[in-house]
Amino acid sequence: MLFTDSTHIKANANKRKFESIKVEKKPSEFIDELNEDVNKEREKHDKKPLKPKDAKLEEKEIKQSKTDPESGF
Repeated sequence: MLFTDSTHIKANANKRKFESIKVEKKPSEFIDELNEDVNKEREKHDKKPLKPKDAKLEEKEIKQSKTDPESGF
């Protein structure tokens, strides 16, 4: 069983000090782990595993704070 925590914490970031950067958007490791667990459960119930999907890398432009780069906008 998988659990996640979505706690919001106030960031120490100035909203007016940021830079626009380009990052590669790729599927997270969590999705891969989830797919593995789903396929294990499907095997237990004598079902075929799900077909793997190709990971598509996309480029995305985001705002990154200069004072706290790990914070999100």
